[in-house]
Amino acid sequence: MKTESEKINIGSLTKPHGITGEILLRILPQWENYSPKPSYLFIKLQGALVPFQLKSLRIKNDQEWLVIIDTINSTEGAQKLQNSNVYLDVRELGEASDEANDTYNISGYSVTDKNFGSLGKVKRVAEIHNNPLLEIEYNEKEILIPFQEDFILSINKEKKTILLNTPPGLIDLYLE
Repeated sequence: MKTESEKINIGSLTKPHGITGEILLRILPQWENYSPKPSYLFIKLQGALVPFQLKSLRIKNDQEWLVIIDTINSTEGAQKLQNSNVYLDVRELGEASDEANDTYNISGYSVTDKNFGSLGKVKRVAEIHNNPLLEIEYNEKEILIPFQEDFILSINKEKKTILLNTPPGLIDLYLE
């Protein structure tokens, strides 16, 4: 069995798509715009990475892939994998499109939190131990927000906006 150190977390399985076992894989922002060519997906089940042979991969959009994996051939089977993290062998990630060469090229994007409201603009994205943080200046104070799938509701590249849903109290920590 492969170790996690040889693998990268590319996202999580969210919901079945259709009745044949196809399942939606939501991609983490840093892996959008890549063209993967994997033979296997590694799904974290009960703390271990379990290899599943990939039968089909369709890129729905930058943030979502539709996958069919061996041994899963029904909606019920796909439902059992919902919310599981998916890993990929780093050598099978493929190349980023020119647009994605700087995945975090979001400086200047306006950030709004669903509950808090407007936070300001992204100063930069700090990469700290593979945990990207949005640096936002709000009323002359710096706010750091983990740039992770759980908090991101949407990113609109045309309007240069990011809509977040952060945990209660996170933003308040920086404003006290």
